[in-house]
Amino acid sequence: MPNKLRVGVIGCGGISSNHIRGYIDCGRYEIAALADLNESAMKEKDDAFGISPKHYTDAREMLEKEHLDVISICTWHSGHATWTIAAAAHRPKAILCEKPMADTVGNAEQMMIACRRNGVKLITGHQRRFLPAYTLAKEMIAQKVIGDVHLIQSFGGAGLPNYSSHQTDMYRYLLSDDECTWVMGNVERKTDQYERGTRIEDCAMAVFQFKGGARALILSDLVPNYYQGALIVGSQGMINLTTNDLQLMNKDTGGKWELHEPDGKFFKVKEQGDRFEWVEGGAAQADELADWIEGKTDTHRGRDENGYKALQMIHAVYESARMHEKVVMPLQTRVNPLELMIDSGHLQPIRPGHYDIRAIVLRGERMKSDVEGAVQ
Repeated sequence: MPNKLRVGVIGCGGISSNHIRGYIDCGRYEIAALADLNESAMKEKDDAFGISPKHYTDAREMLEKEHLDVISICTWHSGHATWTIAAAAHRPKAILCEKPMADTVGNAEQMMIACRRNGVKLITGHQRRFLPAYTLAKEMIAQKVIGDVHLIQSFGGAGLPNYSSHQTDMYRYLLSDDECTWVMGNVERKTDQYERGTRIEDCAMAVFQFKGGARALILSDLVPNYYQGALIVGSQGMINLTTNDLQLMNKDTGGKWELHEPDGKFFKVKEQGDRFEWVEGGAAQADELADWIEGKTDTHRGRDENGYKALQMIHAVYESARMHEKVVMPLQTRVNPLELMIDSGHLQPIRPGHYDIRAIVLRGERMKSDVEGAVQ
């Protein structure tokens, strides 16, 4: 059996648990080191997973000393580019950066450049690409089980970059990574709301057009109940997709919903329930990364190009609102268009007062993240 890949994790907040669990569950990694500004955050991971990695309160010291094979970037969004670029300079075999890939399209480009010039494989943590229901839906769509896809409808919330970057990535995955050709959308922002240190809108809606003819519609914070998944309407049927299962309706099902609950490589749906998407997605994502590193596959479903395009689609919604136009892809604006609208006075909040919807996950007296800190 080959030696296990040595992993270091930068940022030991909540999302790092999904990365660590995925590495452990697939059985091909060793958690060698953790870096966080808070010793207590690292100790919690040790206790939760029964691991004994080295601890660093300086992530750059960890990068210099540990000679890691794989590095997970689990900081808040504004730290993704900083720490990915820093990690790439030490030439690990691969970097797994949590989504959204970056806080701006320009920063995401810099991450890709840094990784490519150093020969580092870079993936973004859109782990739902590894859910068997998503893959089955993708295969059904490719096989024309519901005919031509006319509309993919989804519901999001808690900010487009965080929650709905999963959904823009899902659209592309379901459509076999078809290219988005244009985006049109609008946002409302009357409060000074943030999510993990990133300004977000109060609500939004958008339409995405794909080269193959399909369209996708997202409503974010406009309906009370939102979820990861979608209703997919085709010319000859429909698929209702969730993270655990899908229901198919077409002529072969007699016009009735037919339930499919495919199990994963590592876990079974009925045994895990609501935990399934987290444990299966994380383990399968890590497993395919090990295959890519070891040359058993030519690519990875979460490769940087896909995370980059999912981010572009999100920021194109903001750019459409800023420019009052349909945005033709690829997006040319490399800074965050929502920030431009706010800083220019175009979208000033009428109910002032900085509020971060994720402040509850911070520690001690802190109410804001460090710009380049290592805390999720």
